[in-house]
Amino acid sequence: MINLESSTSAQSWKGKIACQYVDRNLRLDTNQVKTSVNSYIYALFEKGEATIKFGKHEITIHEGSYLIFPPHIPPVLVSMSDDYYALCLIVSSSFVYDCPMARNVYQSATFSLVNEDNPVMHITNEERENFRTIFKVIMGHITHCHNHTTESLQSLYGLLLSDTMSAIEQNAQSSYLNHRSYELFIEFNKLLRQHFCEHHDITFYADSLCITPRYLSMIVKNISHMTVANYINRHLMLEACWLLKTTNLSIQQISMKLHFSDQASFSKFFKRLRGENPLQYRRDKSRQTIE
Repeated sequence: MINLESSTSAQSWKGKIACQYVDRNLRLDTNQVKTSVNSYIYALFEKGEATIKFGKHEITIHEGSYLIFPPHIPPVLVSMSDDYYALCLIVSSSFVYDCPMARNVYQSATFSLVNEDNPVMHITNEERENFRTIFKVIMGHITHCHNHTTESLQSLYGLLLSDTMSAIEQNAQSSYLNHRSYELFIEFNKLLRQHFCEHHDITFYADSLCITPRYLSMIVKNISHMTVANYINRHLMLEACWLLKTTNLSIQQISMKLHFSDQASFSKFFKRLRGENPLQYRRDKSRQTIE
């Protein structure tokens, strides 16, 4: 077990990713990450019991739970036991979009990492130990920076996402195995990976599966707690960031490659999800590379 005396304030790297031990006396410090309201929070609950308010829900968590909170719905700690103790990771959305491995994991994933109705995941002891190790190594790299800290943290975060997705999909397969709805959901994800650039509408995917858009919408929402539009937009956004960061294609060429009607539509979509236009994003990435 982690030594309670080792609890420290949050360790942050460039205001993009922070890792912290929390207990009854040491609360989560989200201010360490810029625009923390637009950040993911991962929490490995190590000891004790706590009640957390999450959006419209209030949940009680116990030792061994693993929690993932999406952006814009920050958790509020209502009560906790005296021995409450957790290990938390705060990751800004900008860090997620800039991480090559995150793009690969999200675009190959069947399920969403976030369940906005219930953030709690029940994991095995082996999975718990793996997550604990990754959290600690991330904290170590944040504390002791070097010339390749960016690449190290991106790789470690990609590993965390990969292991999290594996745990989610394994649990889901047990729940939905042999169900027709699950089979259709898997086929939808396969189609999405192949066609998200050119087809942004639910009708194409529903027609390809020989079902109605309403039925596909219901399947995706029931199994993944996300909408079809959420899935499509996530793929498009990750691909857009990747192309802006790693290619010399113009904004117009990227908008065409992703099959937007025009550059203005692409820029509006990008700013709505990212908070800045594509040109600003590209300039920021170029400046960071030079620095």
